[in-house]
Amino acid sequence: MKGMLLPPVRKIPGYCCFVLACLASIGQQAAIAPDSNKSHALIKPNAPNTINPWLSIPQIAGFEMTFDFDNRVRFSPIAVYQTAIQFMYDLANKGWTENVYIAMAEEVRGSNLLIVFMNPLPPTAAQQLKVMHCVTALYRSVVVMTDGLLFCPLKSQLSVRGTEVGAMSVTPSHDPPRGLGRIRSLIKNVSTTDDPVDNVVGADSGRVVDPEKPDFTIAYYFFGKAIQSKEVSMAILEAMATTAPFDAAVECKELLAISKDGGCSIIIESVAGGKTLFTYGWAARALKVLYQEILVPQKRWGDLILTLMYKEERFGEMRMLRTAAARNGGDVGGVASER
Repeated sequence: MKGMLLPPVRKIPGYCCFVLACLASIGQQAAIAPDSNKSHALIKPNAPNTINPWLSIPQIAGFEMTFDFDNRVRFSPIAVYQTAIQFMYDLANKGWTENVYIAMAEEVRGSNLLIVFMNPLPPTAAQQLKVMHCVTALYRSVVVMTDGLLFCPLKSQLSVRGTEVGAMSVTPSHDPPRGLGRIRSLIKNVSTTDDPVDNVVGADSGRVVDPEKPDFTIAYYFFGKAIQSKEVSMAILEAMATTAPFDAAVECKELLAISKDGGCSIIIESVAGGKTLFTYGWAARALKVLYQEILVPQKRWGDLILTLMYKEERFGEMRMLRTAAARNGGDVGGVASER
């Protein structure tokens, strides 16, 4: 699917038809995690190697991971999504095959959890934990949490062809994994509400400035129908993961991501003719700013149009659209083009 050019997205109704037609071929996904209301505290769901067949990242031959949940502690779903999206952004800005010895999600405002990858192998070992393993493991973990309502501490062993290459943990910030050292406690968890019902999102527009890169601004406009927050969060996580295999400096012409259950699609497109090249690094940054500076603070989850600007010059566009998953078999992939 990589390298495939998407049809024009300037006219939203026409593109909605395209997305809906694609989604008509998506098969109903089987549940991959057990009921979280089991009486025992430790839950070890079995998950297939490929959770979202249309996620556009390279498959890693022989990669496996275990899931060991402790549901005596609960995290806010939004806190999990926020932390995972921030971490995915950090990973997307590293080399796809770069070795990882220890990696930890940065502190996220409103979160009370840590996500950590640790590599138990000596630097001389032939097989090492790499960024591509972390991206895949992070994505799979959030899918299992979402499908099984298992927003709770997790321990996972990562292996390639039977050889352990690393471990992943999701823990409360006050109880970091052993060996990590002293970690600053994150600020208190924010209260969240259930996913919104399918009501109309009131039209609203505004503009945000990237707090870390003030020359980067996003103008946004809400319109149309609401989208479940989990669908939006998963679509953003998948779009972020789609950028990860590419160098951050490579031009991003077009990118399409669809949430695993098909309820939300994200379309990103470069705008030609400007002084600044729209790259995969900028695409990932736009997704991060969208989630952290627009969606979560406003608690607004719905159809959205965004204009991406650098030094007041438009160099990218993004659409977030509500879509409906159909029940027929098929395969629709996240698509990225650098041509």
